[in-house]
Amino acid sequence: MTFKNNLKIILAENKKTIDIALSYPIFLVFWGIAPLLWLLPFVFQGKALVGGMSSASFKALTGSANFLPFILIGTMVSTYIFSGLWGVGNSLREETYWGTLEYIIASPTNPVVVLLGKTLAEFILASANVTIQALIATFFLGVNLTLAKIFPVMVIVLLLLIGFYGFAIAFAGFTLLIKEVHGYVHSLEWVFYLFSPIRYPVEVSSITKTLSALIPLTYALVAIRGIILLNKHIVNLWQTMLILIGMDIVLIIGGYLLFQYLERKTRQAGTISQY
Repeated sequence: MTFKNNLKIILAENKKTIDIALSYPIFLVFWGIAPLLWLLPFVFQGKALVGGMSSASFKALTGSANFLPFILIGTMVSTYIFSGLWGVGNSLREETYWGTLEYIIASPTNPVVVLLGKTLAEFILASANVTIQALIATFFLGVNLTLAKIFPVMVIVLLLLIGFYGFAIAFAGFTLLIKEVHGYVHSLEWVFYLFSPIRYPVEVSSITKTLSALIPLTYALVAIRGIILLNKHIVNLWQTMLILIGMDIVLIIGGYLLFQYLERKTRQAGTISQY
């Protein structure tokens, strides 16, 4: 397959995935609004535990006293992560439900090319949802998201997603082999919630702080919060960006090789079409 043909397949798969998603607009509403609703318990807990939306001990850990913007940023960035887990990691399993997986596997197209199309679609859909969240956060919840901050934030988000989508592609191969994804995705969600600073600063515990250093999401959230909440310049975050680039290289190469291995193993087992 030539580069031009592969590009056509990526764009066609991207269009197909978006068309399917737009056929069920309630899901877009859910991913645009529901993550913000998940914040409300933390707002009520904050008022109950510290009597308001700011805390001196929280500022000592993060540099910002107000914990609502901290959680909002974690919510928006994690939308990309969980969208990738469900959308890319579960994509080949969905092809099984639709009865099209065998055609993809039997075609001359590398399944990774098809997954790249799904990855592009998930990025577009997640960006639409995050835009809704950002508008709500800016106009109703007082988060300061200026145009000057959006560009460096998107650079960091892209660095995060390049490596993470490599992981999601490997996860798609894993679902080919085991035929089930929901339990594993939910488990990964809670691992991210516990060991990366989505909802709270991991510095609160030496265990979470140590283990969070293994998760790319940690570095991305630290950098993004530094830009938005602490007015840091992206140039001053070069060490974090280098770490993300290094993780990207490992995850892309490792994700591709692992997917190829798992797909081959599934073919050899003759279980591609099994449930």
